[in-house]
Amino acid sequence: MRPLSQMVTVVIVGVLVCSCQTNMDVERKIEPGSGALASESRNSASLAYRLSSQTWCSNDEACSMVLLLIDGEDRYQSFVDRRIALDAKGVANASWDIEADEPVTKGTLAYMLCRALGLKGGVMLRLISSRRYAYREALHYGLMAKGSAREPLTGPEAVGIIGRAARMKEGETILVYR
Repeated sequence: MRPLSQMVTVVIVGVLVCSCQTNMDVERKIEPGSGALASESRNSASLAYRLSSQTWCSNDEACSMVLLLIDGEDRYQSFVDRRIALDAKGVANASWDIEADEPVTKGTLAYMLCRALGLKGGVMLRLISSRRYAYREALHYGLMAKGSAREPLTGPEAVGIIGRAARMKEGETILVYR
């Protein structure tokens, strides 16, 4: 009987360890011309319209949307300038290894939104300020759908998430579907 209980314990521990793993890294690039907008056309309406018909939302577009949410405008000329501005506001992390034309992940956008909206989060987000725990907090508040923090966001998903974040910023209650 003892070997059986040891085997059950090993299986349970194995399941718990494996369930904490995240999905594989996404290595998708956005085709030139389908992603970043020219800086002079960066307003919320044109960006939302363009993203609503795109397959992926780029890191550059996500940074632009977060700046539009925070400041009401995106006056920056490049992705690097946007990253610097968001880092200075405490909304992004300068150590992230992300490229402008790569699809934004749920975790990256969740981290920026938690910071932009002032969501304090649970114990883990406070102790380990990571994209993974920010994504869990965004799930809790109903900003994002279930999935993985490393999962890329489509254009329409990103528009919906930013729309919910804007309503939350204005004090509206977001319905959470679980």
